[in-house]
Amino acid sequence: MIQTTETGETIETPPAIVAMLNQKGGVGKTTLTIHVAGALAERELDVLVVDLAPEGALTSILGYDEAYSDLDRELSLHELLLDPSRAGDVADLVLEGEEFDLLPANERMVDRTGGELNGEPRARERLKMVLDKLGAGYDVVLVDNMPSINVLTDNALVASDGVLIPAYAEALSVQGLDRLQKQIDGVREYFGAVRILGIVANRVEHNKQADAMLEQLHTEFEDGLGIPVFDVYKRVDLQRAIAAQERSIFAAEELDSDMVEVIAEIAATVDNELVGEVDD
Repeated sequence: MIQTTETGETIETPPAIVAMLNQKGGVGKTTLTIHVAGALAERELDVLVVDLAPEGALTSILGYDEAYSDLDRELSLHELLLDPSRAGDVADLVLEGEEFDLLPANERMVDRTGGELNGEPRARERLKMVLDKLGAGYDVVLVDNMPSINVLTDNALVASDGVLIPAYAEALSVQGLDRLQKQIDGVREYFGAVRILGIVANRVEHNKQADAMLEQLHTEFEDGLGIPVFDVYKRVDLQRAIAAQERSIFAAEELDSDMVEVIAEIAATVDNELVGEVDD
């Protein structure tokens, strides 16, 4: 991003980078990424979303199936991660959107990128090398990840200033947070602090089990560790906005949800905790 100092000097500052991460699948990381990106754009921030998941769900949902399945193109995110000398070409891959831009995944990444990165020098720093080349073009970068603990999700953590953790309000999902915490601690040991910005209890149902799990999440994380917990209840319009219009609830036409306020609160946390900090 470009900032103006009190003396009128113009300076370039890097974007705040946030990993959307949970090693458990089906917790709504991708849809949450889209809605949070829309909420950040609503705050007049320039946003880039990165699809680091080889299956390319984010790329596909946003309507870029051709970009994902194009195996004839010379350059994709796979090449950028494998060859640091090409990191500067990242701008050539970015797809511009009305709400936010996308750095798409490519089918070439499936069963290849993670395996080929293992054993390479600075293997866990490759995404950071790529995003460092973005310069001042964005205020915030959101990185959507595959549901796994591996070299690609390590890349997301190493590149990021903060982490948002989507989770279901169910026992297995809550228990899996311990394994994710160990991965975050491992990255912190070698690459410095990664801030957990919040736990997002996503697609919450109205039942006794969900109520019990929500209480556990709030007690353990919010009360015990000071980590915010955001409750996003399951709402049809959150799904319709993406499925029918390929955009967030904030830009969808004739759709609304009482969860907009909660998602806006998540975006405000990212803005206040990271973007404002970068500005300073």
